[in-house]
Amino acid sequence: MAAFYVTTPIYYVNAVPHLGTFYTTVVADALARYHRARHHDDKTSRTYFLTGLDEHGLKIQRIAAERGISEQAYCDEVAAQFQATWRQMEIANDDFIRTTQSRHTEAVNEIWRRLKASGDIETREYEGLYCVGCEEFKAEDEVIEEGGEKVCPIHRKPVERVKEKNYFFNLPRYQDYLLELYQKPGFIRPESRRNEVESFVRGGLKPISASRIKSAVGWGIPVPDDPEHVVYVWIDALINYVTALGGPAAIERGEGNGALWSAAHHLIAKDILRFHAVYWPAMLKSAGLPPPKGIFCHGYLTVKGQKISKSIPATRVDPKAIVAELGDSFVDSLRYFVLREYSLGGDGDFTYEALFQRHESDLGNDFGNLLNRTVSMAQRYLGPVMPALVAGGARGVAQALLQQDAGREPKEIRAEVEKAWEAFEPSRALEAAWRLIRAHNKLIEDAKPWALAKDPGRRPELVAILSHCCESLRWAALMVAPAMPVAAKEILRQLGREQDLGTWPGEWGWPGGTLAQAQPVFPRIELERQASLVARWMSVEPAPAAAKPAAGAELAPPAEIAIDDFMKIDLRVAKVLACEKVPKSDKLLKLTLDVGTEQRTVVSGIAGTYEPGDLVGRTVIYLANLKAAKIRGVISQGMILAAGDADVLALSALDRNAPPGTRVR
Repeated sequence: MAAFYVTTPIYYVNAVPHLGTFYTTVVADALARYHRARHHDDKTSRTYFLTGLDEHGLKIQRIAAERGISEQAYCDEVAAQFQATWRQMEIANDDFIRTTQSRHTEAVNEIWRRLKASGDIETREYEGLYCVGCEEFKAEDEVIEEGGEKVCPIHRKPVERVKEKNYFFNLPRYQDYLLELYQKPGFIRPESRRNEVESFVRGGLKPISASRIKSAVGWGIPVPDDPEHVVYVWIDALINYVTALGGPAAIERGEGNGALWSAAHHLIAKDILRFHAVYWPAMLKSAGLPPPKGIFCHGYLTVKGQKISKSIPATRVDPKAIVAELGDSFVDSLRYFVLREYSLGGDGDFTYEALFQRHESDLGNDFGNLLNRTVSMAQRYLGPVMPALVAGGARGVAQALLQQDAGREPKEIRAEVEKAWEAFEPSRALEAAWRLIRAHNKLIEDAKPWALAKDPGRRPELVAILSHCCESLRWAALMVAPAMPVAAKEILRQLGREQDLGTWPGEWGWPGGTLAQAQPVFPRIELERQASLVARWMSVEPAPAAAKPAAGAELAPPAEIAIDDFMKIDLRVAKVLACEKVPKSDKLLKLTLDVGTEQRTVVSGIAGTYEPGDLVGRTVIYLANLKAAKIRGVISQGMILAAGDADVLALSALDRNAPPGTRVR
């Protein structure tokens, strides 16, 4: 049986859907849609997509108290918003789990009893630090000091010191098991995250809290046989992936949805990697259950270089607000953008300008243009009925163009698309599909159907060219449907091939169809409106004015250079292949770059802004002809460009992909 079970994290109900939750959920949805389509003709195939909400914990208890409502009433409000948003964003999840559901309580109770039966639950006195925002206990070296207070480095809020007698899970018992598990190829991806987790586990593990005392945290699942404690929120939350399949017994028996566990893939962000890659497999082992098939950890999305934060209005990108302005048809543009723009696994920076650029260029000028030209010319020159493609129908230049630009490429492209989706690389899958679209736009330019239409004797060539374009559109629509389900459906409708929706390209060859009238699928957005919307969405209070220079001081303007001077600078596109910290330095990272013709090493002072794992796979701009220098014992062969003065704010980037070694000018 071909099976695929994909999960998002269950989102904490302290916030409504935002760009980050949208990103993760769209990736999972697209992966599930691909697997459904890819195996549509296999009656034994199963694809299952789970998302949902984490509704317990001290933070939720306090929010509800502040609002003067019950915890359950508050959670119900937020759950309704999530479900409505995901419906609007074309999220086709098979299940929506909530940790306040009775089925989840039953599964948590059963897992707890198994952990206890294995001898892995014990009571201990605990005194230490707790971050309510993370709902996580923090070690002393995991917090920072600001204004004389110890604060969480993620939320920048003071941590609380707690002293409780709680139940603990014996995590150290599973250190060797975890290290062996990490050697399984593909269990944790990308590789940089696997290395990070392995290093953490090799450093030694400590027992982790498995409960909170009810007098301190009342909103949670009571510990079986001890109602004075509630199950710690993270222990509770992780079990949701098992709950949704029918609980631990169903997984053991391999019956019903329980049979899907061996195909489980957890899609998560890097801030919860430790919970999923360390605590969760150890809990499963203790409970007598196998680990999931794999964990894929993606990076953070920033907004113009700033981390998404409730306290910074300009970083609060609301997908619903964007769609409210631009209409439901823009949902697919948003979905396409986050899937195409970012390489899953690394961090990415969101800008509205880049979103509009992708909409106009990739969707409007490439895909939309091919659809409009093909359908319009077919209607005008041949009528609405587009006959099936007959082999050998083209002659002369048309036949040569078909062989060169489209005839042998579709199956190669399809294989590349499939390989990318299977590898959790949606950006590469879409990039490959666009090769087919661009090849057929070029085919139209080279074959000039409007000229062929003037010569009745060349009608077979005209039919062949337009049939190939119809087939390229059909294939492209099916291959990008996981990313853009609504646009794909509309494209197939205009081609008279709605019945193909939900399938996957098979044999190349237009099967025939009755074309509808051409209509824009990706309407153009005028530049003035784009600018107006960006200004409104990015509206924030002006930054404080810079301090005035001391009396008598003058700021010298940068020295002017001639164009000849500028042309001496050799800027190139480079891709980061590996990255590590420079020993005994808090500021320096050592990067290995692919610069097209070779690999080079660069030392860069960006460690204060970027973690090594965030940069692997990222495209940067590289100054290639800077004289090599020895920095902390490492030969640095050039430099990468970054924005900022005293502090690095962001790395330079490109708005479209370009191969390593490409000249920047």
